[in-house]
Amino acid sequence: MKLISDIINELMDHAHPIAGPLLKTKVLAARIGNAELSGWVDNEINGYCENGNTPDYRRSSGILMGTFVNGNKQYSRAQVPLGDITDEERHLLTDFVIKDSISSVEKMQESKDLKISVSADAKAFIEHSVRSLGNRFFEILVVYIDVPSALFANILTSVRSKLLDFMLAIEHEFGQETELEDLRTKNKLINQIMHTTINNNGDGNVINTGTNAHISASNTIIKGNAEALKHTLKEHGVQDQDIDDLLLVIDEVQPEQPNTYSPNVAQWIKNMVGKSLDGTWQIGIGAAGTLLAEALTKYYGL
Repeated sequence: MKLISDIINELMDHAHPIAGPLLKTKVLAARIGNAELSGWVDNEINGYCENGNTPDYRRSSGILMGTFVNGNKQYSRAQVPLGDITDEERHLLTDFVIKDSISSVEKMQESKDLKISVSADAKAFIEHSVRSLGNRFFEILVVYIDVPSALFANILTSVRSKLLDFMLAIEHEFGQETELEDLRTKNKLINQIMHTTINNNGDGNVINTGTNAHISASNTIIKGNAEALKHTLKEHGVQDQDIDDLLLVIDEVQPEQPNTYSPNVAQWIKNMVGKSLDGTWQIGIGAAGTLLAEALTKYYGL
């Protein structure tokens, strides 16, 4: 189907903002009548509701920073001490979620020194905790959560990767020539694929074998080291012939950023994801995408 092929091509090209393929996916979801896919896409495009569930890839934690007085000395842009608190209390103070639209996340990625404000109640709790240790004159003037700089890039990469895994799985399961009428009758199976590739909570009956749900490429892969790459892929069940096919084309083009591979490498990835779907390669679809992306990123030194 041309619409699915267009989405896949845009997802593989980092020059295209992620909002584009998401909007095309919204059209696809509407045409096949899939409310679950439509709901996820709407949340990513418009932002997540305040009281709604937020995916794990939009959750993070930061460091409490600020300006405070301890005794007769003032500290600025320093890490705020938390005193004697439990792990649960620490998480409540430092964990946060990003509910903004994907377009806003793209803009945030370009910003520096992003901060999340801390409530007055949380500020008072920290002061009380530190004072209870004997620092009677401890006072917080300004406090905020310092947001990790890589967070927004990680969110964008997660959405792009998950949607790409989903589209590749759909294309492999139903074929490139499938029609909308066929997909309308297969929404139950489409939802199972979505749970495995996007939500990562499938039961494995269709796509995921369940044994390799979380696989990472070996950190011994060194830039340009074909033997290390070969060893890692073989370690995770990739057949020798498939590895040889990759090595024949891997150095055709040096990508400037992840997921901007040459057409031949991109086709090889697509073939391997297909093998994870039909069971030829014993690995889950989500794990397959993660493993290949990490391995190639390290090989290219990106």
